[in-house]
Amino acid sequence: MKNEYIPIIAILAFSIGNVNAQQQKTLNFMNEQQSEQLFNQTIALSKPKLVKAQAELLRKHYTALVQSVFTKDDALQLVIALESQHKD
Repeated sequence: MKNEYIPIIAILAFSIGNVNAQQQKTLNFMNEQQSEQLFNQTIALSKPKLVKAQAELLRKHYTALVQSVFTKDDALQLVIALESQHKD
């Protein structure tokens, strides 16, 4: 009776190992794809025209905040907070 369970246990162990291997391959593929995407995004965002446009937009936000009711320090803190939200 005990000998009948050995093949079943072996098949289950092999199946579980095979599923884990497939999941690992999928994760590796997804990691490679995400790494490539982030690399391409970094290259695109590093173009001088885009960096300059982003800096000008931040400056406009800061200036608009100062011209309203915010102090320079408060405006700077708000711009920093807004920019850090976009990074996440």
